Amino acid sequence: MAVVNPVVRVEIDPLKPVPEICAVIMAVVPYHPGQEEAILRGVQEAIEKRLDKLKGDKSNEQPVL
Repeated sequence: MAVVNPVVRVEIDPLKPVPEICAVIMAVVPYHPGQEEAILRGVQEAIEKRLDKLKGDKSNEQPVL
């Protein structure tokens, strides 16, 4: 019996991070019908956590004199 595994292999151009990341998200979403909103909210939460961490890291920096 055949074993079928959907796999998305991705090559991205790191010089164009935003459109490339968006393209990856849009390539994955069709594999989860009816869950696009949940996926996008999960990505949004991950982004917000990372932004908060970056803000926290900057607050620990020493001022440049």
